[in-house]
Amino acid sequence: MKKEVIGSSELYHGDCMELMATLADKSIDFAIVDPPYGIGEDWRKNPHSPFYRHKTSYGNQKISAEFFEELFRVSKDQVIFGANYYTKFLEERNSWIVWDKSPPGGRLFNSDCELAWTSFNKKMKIARFVWNGFYACELRYGKHPHEKPVKLYSWILSNYAKPGMKILDTHLGSGSSAIACNEMGFPLVACEIEAGYFATACKRVRLAAAQGMFEFESEGAAV
Repeated sequence: MKKEVIGSSELYHGDCMELMATLADKSIDFAIVDPPYGIGEDWRKNPHSPFYRHKTSYGNQKISAEFFEELFRVSKDQVIFGANYYTKFLEERNSWIVWDKSPPGGRLFNSDCELAWTSFNKKMKIARFVWNGFYACELRYGKHPHEKPVKLYSWILSNYAKPGMKILDTHLGSGSSAIACNEMGFPLVACEIEAGYFATACKRVRLAAAQGMFEFESEGAAV
């Protein structure tokens, strides 16, 4: 399994199940994961989508029960995006995060928000980070069909993590989690199975370090 160390992040190219198999029980303080939802590839057929005809099988992948078993074995707490597709594997809780990503007075070509389940005993929170065109909270890197803003990960760390916590990301994707963890000084272990995404994510994280992008002003609000 190929490994890159950038800042406080250990980034691995390989299968997240293989990576988690090497981790001891509860050795991770906090997992922030964004697994595939298995909802098909309709977004690839929408001509208004920035990933129209984007060639990837990501949209058709779906995570097994074994993934959640391993995730809960190795980590103490979790934030799981797309968990509304996986409720049968999760405990019933009211501590969800609603990511409101719609622009002022407008709508996105897809969902206006995304949901993330959390293991924390906290009230439901709304994270408002616009993720569309001119109104986007930050410049999109645009190399992954399901990129999330760095500022969203920073917000999650600020609201749920304590200093020094070891973080896990099983699906690194565009590398936004690594940039946020590096900026805030959290040790991260992350994995990406697709070689192309892994290479571009590492390039992006290295570029962020070189350009001092770890220093940004947090935006958004929680309700």
